[in-house]
Amino acid sequence: MITKAACQCKYLYRDLKRWKYRSLKELFYIFLEQGFWATIFYRVSRMLFVIDAPILRIFLRLIAIVLQKFSEIFLGAAIIPTADIGPGLYIGHTGVIRVHPGVKAGKNLSIGPCTIIGERGVGKGGVPVIGNNVYIGTGCKILGAVKIGNNVKIGANAVVIKDVPDGATAVGVPARIIQCKEKGQGV
Repeated sequence: MITKAACQCKYLYRDLKRWKYRSLKELFYIFLEQGFWATIFYRVSRMLFVIDAPILRIFLRLIAIVLQKFSEIFLGAAIIPTADIGPGLYIGHTGVIRVHPGVKAGKNLSIGPCTIIGERGVGKGGVPVIGNNVYIGTGCKILGAVKIGNNVKIGANAVVIKDVPDGATAVGVPARIIQCKEKGQGV
């Protein structure tokens, strides 16, 4: 579908708007950031992957996988084009970022370096579903069929293996809720 590919172009525009700059010098340095390029490679590969032209599909998906592998090898960000991530993706820095092909995430997802989002392990299927406006800290692992709500913050090095409600802040190994703004309660 060409319309799905056009959506990815709009999403890329929203992704790039999350990179703030106040001067041309700062804009220049943004172009040197690996996270900036990892976002671009993901969106372009996703755009190619969702085009469903019968004859071109195989060729376009091959290019999409090559772009993803380039991002994985040279930038450290393995975000498979089948992962469905909404607009406003922000990867501040790269460094072994892995996102499972079946992950679904909402808008304004921020991913820190050394992050794993995927299955829990052998015999434990299912992948995370992530809401809108979620911040995932450095070194965080989100594993299994968990649901991460909207407006959630997950602290550095947390291991999330249970659902996190809307507006919560989760930290630790395994992750526990330390604050929940949406319901007005904290632990």
